[in-house]
Amino acid sequence: MIPKVDDLGLKILFLLIPGIIALGIVKSIGPKRPRSDFESGLQIFIYGVVCYAIAGFLEGLYFWYFSTPEGNGFWEIVGARSLGLATLNPQTSLGPGQIAFATGVAIVVGCFVVKLQTHSIPHRLLRALHLTKRTNEVDIWELTLNSPNIDSWVTVRHHDNGKVYQGWVRGYSDGGDERELLLADVIVYTPSAVTSELDEVDQIPVLYLGLDRKNTILELRNVN
Repeated sequence: MIPKVDDLGLKILFLLIPGIIALGIVKSIGPKRPRSDFESGLQIFIYGVVCYAIAGFLEGLYFWYFSTPEGNGFWEIVGARSLGLATLNPQTSLGPGQIAFATGVAIVVGCFVVKLQTHSIPHRLLRALHLTKRTNEVDIWELTLNSPNIDSWVTVRHHDNGKVYQGWVRGYSDGGDERELLLADVIVYTPSAVTSELDEVDQIPVLYLGLDRKNTILELRNVN
């Protein structure tokens, strides 16, 4: 038999839908970060609450502006709507229109969070207040290649085969242990058999490199 779902269970389910959409957007187009199941579940819940709170606020603003009940103030109406939807108040109705509107808000919230994470805006503010020296990047690899203060011309030195690659960074891996680079306008050098210099052996329009962090050195320079 299929278990019955009461009204509270349905409300919780509808509460999670905007959170799932917002987290999906963050994970799809935002910086890749490892997340535990608990962290993902907590973010889904928080995003859902935020989306319904915003939807309730806008709904309350509409009712206050167009049909203000006698004796009810602004914060009484707007606050009741916002908290009612965000906390699943039994006295607050939850209709299809509100669910659809909260789902639309989830798209905006997801894109807003991606914007904050991509440009590390909270960490910039905290560093300006001298509260932290940390950045939003997962590791030094992403900090180096994602920094706007560092040019994207790179020299890659491979210890195992002695080859040296120079080119423009057009893409890099993030969010995992694999280290991958996509370079454009690449010049390949190998150690000379006669002298200690490097000989140019090839020019490649686009080159994919899978790198071992222990056997690779990246040198980044300002090049016009």
